[in-house]
Amino acid sequence: MGFLKHSARRTVIVALAITLGACASNDEKEEVEPLELVEITSTAALREVWSADVGSIDAKRYAMLQPSLSDDRLVAASSDGEVTAFDRNTGRTLWETDLDVELSGGVGAGLGIAVVSDYRGRAVALDLNSGSKLWNYQVSGEVVSAPAVGSGVVVLQTVDGKLVGLDAGSGEELWSYNTSLPVLTLRGTAAPVISGGMVIAGLDNGKLIALDARDGIPRWEQRVAIPQGSAELERVVDIDGSPVVRGDLVFAASYQGRVVALSREDGRGLWARGASTHHAVAVGGGHVYLSGASGSVYAYNVGNGQIDWNNDELLRRELSGPVYFEDVVVVGDLEGYLHLLDPDTGRFIGRERVDGDPIRIPMLVDSELLFVLSDDGKLVALRFSRS
Repeated sequence: MGFLKHSARRTVIVALAITLGACASNDEKEEVEPLELVEITSTAALREVWSADVGSIDAKRYAMLQPSLSDDRLVAASSDGEVTAFDRNTGRTLWETDLDVELSGGVGAGLGIAVVSDYRGRAVALDLNSGSKLWNYQVSGEVVSAPAVGSGVVVLQTVDGKLVGLDAGSGEELWSYNTSLPVLTLRGTAAPVISGGMVIAGLDNGKLIALDARDGIPRWEQRVAIPQGSAELERVVDIDGSPVVRGDLVFAASYQGRVVALSREDGRGLWARGASTHHAVAVGGGHVYLSGASGSVYAYNVGNGQIDWNNDELLRRELSGPVYFEDVVVVGDLEGYLHLLDPDTGRFIGRERVDGDPIRIPMLVDSELLFVLSDDGKLVALRFSRS
């Protein structure tokens, strides 16, 4: 689970899981230990194509420095300010730029640029071909998610509840949109996405909003989660995973709330089911896949939202968000394992350990390659194979 922050003072407090663990008795501690892995029969595997070291990742501040891909260039960043572009297919380094700042948000790439941001709220655009600086822009708050790049704009989402649209060519502000923040939220924000001329963003108040990419005018707003309970912890309903657009539908999920399918055009709800996660969902093979906050993996029917299966053999293993890759569901865990699940049954069909550090940062699928970045900065490109 991610850290929590108090929006009024903007201070970070301890993770809920750590707090509970420190107060637990010996018997209770056994119940919060990660479930041990059991031996499986593998019928599928992930084979390393190339790997590289991108630099340190500040896991203590829950940095989610996800890489981005554009024009066969995979751009990754470290917490120390190093931004590197790799050849997608070979891993060859194309350029390196040291910004000499502490980067907080992941990479947004497209339209010939790569955009990163730091803890002071400064966004920097680099030339995708050379890594040279093109422009920078100061926003009002910290940016801890990847910018969205497309439709001629760069969109930043800040921890103080703002969405800002910048001209991709000049960095000039085109529009801004303010949202309301609850008293307590998870550490992090969802990365916005651009689709069909709209910016679609998940908010800390449990809502999903769509804005016109050109001028920031709202197109629709839909509540994903309704806060429940009297205590502030019980009322945390952040959407910290990026919305997923597939055709005419948008899929999103919240912490202590729901997973939903909405119309991309007007936000009309298709279905909603109770769920709790701080990651994005994955869609494929007729299902919506979700890594629950407890460590269970769920598959919902894409048409009606009914649960077709769930796998609870990874409880408390601090799972990453799932990806749908080569007709297989893949999730990472706190010990650097990637677990391969059958999309129809949820049974394990393979397991690979790519690092000793956690896999938290959202994985990236591009055609026949899966890109994984671990907490110690190891970037790995993997190809799927059947045993």
